[in-house]
Amino acid sequence: MDELIENEFASMTVSVDDQGNDRRLRLHDNRTGHVAFFDALLLETLAWAPETELRALLDPSRHRWTADPDPDGGVR
Repeated sequence: MDELIENEFASMTVSVDDQGNDRRLRLHDNRTGHVAFFDALLLETLAWAPETELRALLDPSRHRWTADPDPDGGVR
């Protein structure tokens, strides 16, 4: 079941993906079409990470608006 989660800054669709070796969350950025998968270990890491560590990720200029190639070879 897909769940839409959005606010004035972001629009995401979250679902559970069963296609890999283990169940994981599938996160779809509705504005850009980018998809990311979060397995149990990554989710646990996020749950335990201090908020100060996560704040750096909120800066969109770090990853979202850069000309550096992403791991798949495309341009972000």
